[in-house]
Amino acid sequence: MKILLAEDDQNISTIAKLALESIGGHEVHVANDGDIALRRITSEKFDLIVLDEMMPKMNGLKVCEEYSKWAGRDAPVIFMSANVQKEKILPAAAIGFIPKPFDPMTLASQIAEIFSAWNNKVKTAV
Repeated sequence: MKILLAEDDQNISTIAKLALESIGGHEVHVANDGDIALRRITSEKFDLIVLDEMMPKMNGLKVCEEYSKWAGRDAPVIFMSANVQKEKILPAAAIGFIPKPFDPMTLASQIAEIFSAWNNKVKTAV
């Protein structure tokens, strides 16, 4: 799966990228601020977008809001955040939430579980 990981903390993005690539077998591209993330998701094809809530230039909520307005959107969004009040950051456009700190050894399986549940829900809705 081709994933865009929008995360401004270089340590977190490096660990998540390594875990998703080496354990999950995914192709991971990193955007280190919200502005770059929005530009990439509206100009490139991704299978999944993982957004941090707090990023410079544009927070993850705003990125998700703007992406949901974009006519070409087709990649689901998962939030990954240290904000424990996920109800406040899980807009209707997002399919899931992964709390930080995350376990690098289980990150790929957490994402796979959320993605699979969403995909099954989409299939049964059709």
